[in-house]
Amino acid sequence: MNSQSVSTFRLQFIFVVVSIIFAILFLRLWYLQILQGEKFLTLSEENRIRLTRVKAPRGLFLDTNGQVLVKNRPSFNVFIIPEDAKDLPYTAKQLAELLPIPEKEIIAKVKKSQRPKFEPVLIQRDIPLSKVAYLEEHKMSLPGVIVEVEPLRYNIYGNFASHILGYLGEINEEQLKDTVSYPGRRLGDLVGQYGLERSMEGFLMGEDGGKQVEVNASGRELRVLSQKDQKPGHDIVLTIDLNIQSLVEEAFRDKTGAAIVMDPNNGHILAMVSNPSFNPNLFAGGISSADWKSLIENSYHPLQNRAIQGTYSPGSTFKIITSAGGLEKGLVNRNSTVFCGGSIRIGNNVKRCWKFGGHGSVTIVDALRQSCNVYYYKVGGELGIGALAKYAMSFGLGRPTGIGLPNEESGLIPTEEWKRKTLGEKWYPSETADAAIGQGFVSVTPLQLVNMVSAVANGGTLYKPMLVKEIRDSDNQLVKEFKPEIIRKVPVKEENLKVIRKGMWAVVNEEHGTGSKSRIEGLNVAGKTGTAQVIKLKSKIKPKMLPEKYRDHAWFVAFAPVDDPKIALVVFVEHGLKGGDAAAPVAKLIFEGIFNKGSELTKKSPTEAPTPLNL
Repeated sequence: MNSQSVSTFRLQFIFVVVSIIFAILFLRLWYLQILQGEKFLTLSEENRIRLTRVKAPRGLFLDTNGQVLVKNRPSFNVFIIPEDAKDLPYTAKQLAELLPIPEKEIIAKVKKSQRPKFEPVLIQRDIPLSKVAYLEEHKMSLPGVIVEVEPLRYNIYGNFASHILGYLGEINEEQLKDTVSYPGRRLGDLVGQYGLERSMEGFLMGEDGGKQVEVNASGRELRVLSQKDQKPGHDIVLTIDLNIQSLVEEAFRDKTGAAIVMDPNNGHILAMVSNPSFNPNLFAGGISSADWKSLIENSYHPLQNRAIQGTYSPGSTFKIITSAGGLEKGLVNRNSTVFCGGSIRIGNNVKRCWKFGGHGSVTIVDALRQSCNVYYYKVGGELGIGALAKYAMSFGLGRPTGIGLPNEESGLIPTEEWKRKTLGEKWYPSETADAAIGQGFVSVTPLQLVNMVSAVANGGTLYKPMLVKEIRDSDNQLVKEFKPEIIRKVPVKEENLKVIRKGMWAVVNEEHGTGSKSRIEGLNVAGKTGTAQVIKLKSKIKPKMLPEKYRDHAWFVAFAPVDDPKIALVVFVEHGLKGGDAAAPVAKLIFEGIFNKGSELTKKSPTEAPTPLNL
């Protein structure tokens, strides 16, 4: 082989080798860029790009006059980005020394998260500014730890209207599965769990936004690559009047029970108080174990909304129903009398009036004024439990009102059929006598009673109670308006309702009226007292000597002014003993405040709002 042939061979060999190398490189690049290109592009972007969720602020709550009751405030929240926190135990240990959360819990939160590792995991909400500053200063030594600002719920007046407004809590597993009611929600998100925060969740929650940002190796944001704006939730305008609600809360401050003020002409709830109450701000960033334990172990049950969830015997307030039935059936009229000798025998039972020796011959107005039991034993017995139940239900008793708050109780209006099916027993005439004066099996909520008295006041129209007047967007544009809704006209003629109103006026304004402690000079108030028995005493023990839990409940229902009703109310004092002594004076304070009649509660200013909490 000559030298030229050798050179040619070498060149050919080198060409083949180089070609093979290029072929291998080409195939490798083809594999990486074509077959695996999407994967590595994603990995590349994840290493330098962060997808950040921008939480939408919830809508506000406003009173009927536009005063803000619940808003949002900035909350500094701590997150861990799992893929950046290479040494999770170390990071958790450092955070545990700074935050009120155990190291193991931090690790568990990160591991429990089912989101991609480049997405932040919430560790702690609402940390103080001093700790925010510390984390920013030590950012380089805590890779993967970031602080984000998010809107947090803030009830401006603390406990104010807490049972109406409600509170937020972390979304639970059942709610997470309900993607229709909770679209786009994730583990750790706060959603309404009580009150209107819960029932109006669909309007209050907005649409979250997001942004794609470029970050450096330490996780610091360099620039925003793209962004989707968040959309705030809708604002809820209530029927509640800030000033009236404040007035009622002040009047009821040292009582346990409920009080409700309603406009009898449209069903608007102007105030609804359940006492004791709670501070929804405790739940805003996640309630502590100690605070939760304090609430649920409190023997007075502050989380119970007694206005709609407490069911109690209505006592003598139910005599309004028995009166309506007796008048409509023609068993009694304005001038007819029934004799009360202090007791009456019904079968083998002797039923007694509260007044020893009795009231003598009384008309229906007298019977209402003095709350004569024997009168109503007799009228109720002639009506029968079927008719009593019919009239009670027509006034909305024994069934939910549909006010729009979660977990409203129905109470009970008993019938012969109910007792047979429930207890397997027949109905006795003595039980009809008990029902006629609001005792025995009968139970109602305070809301049902104020709705009943509103129908008496306005001439027989039973309205659906309302708490929400309007829904508006963040630009104050009307989204939805809630108009008064009539449930029914009660089956009682106006002339008979007029007799009942006369009797209720006498309760407050005439001699020996049981509601005289609600009398106000210059204001015509009509009312009815009620004392609901808790236990039946076999011996004569002074009621005040009984343990509190065995004492009778006190009721008072009322409306004013009589000739042009603007306000209807119910006052229920749990274990308050007599309605005339415990509940009527509270009603007087409320009426005086609303109508500016010189109440102690309005000496500062009848329109002064409560002082916002400095939280």
